[in-house]
Amino acid sequence: MLKVIDVSNHQRGLKLSTLNADAFIFKLTEGTSFYDDTAEDFIKQARSLNKPFGLYHFLNGENISAQADFFLKKCVPYIGEAVLVLDYEEYGRQGSKKSKEFLDIVFNQTKVRPLIYMNESDANSDDWSEVIKADFGLWVAKYSSNLPKLTQWPNYAMWQYTNSPYDTSHFYGDLNAFKKYATPITKNEKKYHTKGRRFKALKDLIVKADETWKKDTGMLFSKSSIIDIETICHTKTTTHARLNYNHREVFVTLHTDYVEMIKE
Repeated sequence: MLKVIDVSNHQRGLKLSTLNADAFIFKLTEGTSFYDDTAEDFIKQARSLNKPFGLYHFLNGENISAQADFFLKKCVPYIGEAVLVLDYEEYGRQGSKKSKEFLDIVFNQTKVRPLIYMNESDANSDDWSEVIKADFGLWVAKYSSNLPKLTQWPNYAMWQYTNSPYDTSHFYGDLNAFKKYATPITKNEKKYHTKGRRFKALKDLIVKADETWKKDTGMLFSKSSIIDIETICHTKTTTHARLNYNHREVFVTLHTDYVEMIKE
C-alpha cells in the first residue's frame, strides 16, 4: 500500500521533499481553459525525487468533449508516465454518462485508462454500471477512519481518507501497480483470470457478501493472502470468485491487477 498526496495551485511553493509520500497527484487542468501553472514545477520535483505521479482534470459544467480535448493537449508530454484522473465533484457533476464520455475520449486517444475521483456519496448515488463495465478505476474520498461503503463498485484503487494537512490517500498496491495505471494498454492485455483454483492477493482486497457486488462483508484479504476458490463467476461488469470463508459464502475479484494465479 502506498501513501499518495495530491496538491494543486493551493499549495503553490510547496517543497515535495518535505512530504512523507510514496507518490503524488497534481491538478493539471479545469474546464476548457484553466491550466494549473504549478503542475510543471511539481512534476519536476517528483521526477527529481524519483517518485511516480498522476495528473487530474477538474470537471466543470462546460462541454465534455471540449474539456477532454483541453486536458489531452496539456497531458501529452506525460502519457505513459502519469496516471490520468477525472476529478468529479462540486459544480462539475454532470452525471455518469457525461463522465464516461470524458473517460472514453481520454482512453481512446492515449490507451491509458483513467481513474475517476469522487466522494462516497456520489459513488453510490448515480448509476455507474457503464463506467464500471468499461473498467475505469475508482478513487474514492471519505474523510474517516472507516472504509468507504460502496453499493456498485467491486473495488477501488485509492481511498482519500483525510485532507489534513494535505489531501492524502491509500493506494492499494505497490509502486509497480501504481505505474501500471499510467501505462498504455495493449489490445491483448488480459484483465481477468478465467481459470484457476488458487490465487495470491497482490493488494488488500475487499471481500463481497453477494454475487451482485452490492454488499461488503467488512472483511479484507490482506496483500499476499492465498485464496482457494470454489468457482469463477462472470457478470456484465466483472469476473470474480466464489469461495467459503469464515463459514460463509463470499466473493472476491479475479482482476489481474489484484490477484495472480498460483499454478498447481
